[in-house]
Amino acid sequence: MFHVVTGGSGSGKSAFAEEIICKYHRESIADGSAGNLIYVATMIPYGEETMQKIHRHQMMREKKGFFTMECYTGLERLSKSVFFQKDPEKPCILLECMSNLTANEIYEPDGAGIHAAEKILQGIKDLKQMSCHLVIVTNEVCSDSAEDSKEMKFYKQVLSKVNRDMAEMADRVTEVVYGIPVTVKGKSFRNMKEGAAGKEMGQKETLRMVVGGAYQGKRKFAEKLYGNLHWVNGESCPLEEVYTCEGIYHFEKYIRRMLKEGREFKGLADSIARNNPGLVILVDEIGCGLVPADAFERKFREQAGRICTELAERSLRVDRVVCGVGIPLKNEEKRI
Repeated sequence: MFHVVTGGSGSGKSAFAEEIICKYHRESIADGSAGNLIYVATMIPYGEETMQKIHRHQMMREKKGFFTMECYTGLERLSKSVFFQKDPEKPCILLECMSNLTANEIYEPDGAGIHAAEKILQGIKDLKQMSCHLVIVTNEVCSDSAEDSKEMKFYKQVLSKVNRDMAEMADRVTEVVYGIPVTVKGKSFRNMKEGAAGKEMGQKETLRMVVGGAYQGKRKFAEKLYGNLHWVNGESCPLEEVYTCEGIYHFEKYIRRMLKEGREFKGLADSIARNNPGLVILVDEIGCGLVPADAFERKFREQAGRICTELAERSLRVDRVVCGVGIPLKNEEKRI
């Protein structure tokens, strides 16, 4: 099984990818064909911000039984390592993240440079052949409007080429939107979210969300679905009004304001769900595209993704609006 997982910044794609590779591994154990459970890390540890991300991912997979292998370049050489040769059974492999590996291959001195796509795809084919199950996490980096430098344009072209070819090879492709898996190719995995840790802890689903790109008609869709509400603008409303209004739009800008003011985010989703049940939240998806160069913008994008993922988990219904058309991601009448 080859499964590609994509999504925006802070979307919950890493947690989902870990969940499914562990599921595949358990199934392999039941079949008596399980090799090692391997995590291939591609992020080069440099700088405090990067180290914090690495530590966070280490904590996420702690006690899950992963063997971690670092691979910053030369994926095609990984399958030939002694570690793999010693394993009598085919391993279950999670590689994260393809966007980092691609950047490393292009820009690092020992990388493949202009041959990055060719080398990476050969490495993927090798891993696919020698693994029982392979899950690769990637990013969608082309959904922004900023004008690219020559170097960034080449990076986008290479990663897009790798993503397209991976998707063609894959048995399953899943986009994760605020923690909700959306099937792009293959069998649906949406029902995996039922019985998740948050639900076991007694979290109540009380909210409703409408998400999508800018100017897609989210508010018109929400008003058609939920009627005329008392709306507030997340860009300008008093921060406390999120607990009293019926609907809030530009919630991503509400998060930006909280971050600028140094407000505490821990427990925010629980607090909103508990104190304002029934709230309708409209939010622009801002997690795709290239990682911002500005440190605040990076933190904002990541924080917005994580908070909205927590809110979606506490929502009865989540719809995604594209060109004015609502696509149900999570439905209160029928759990999907």
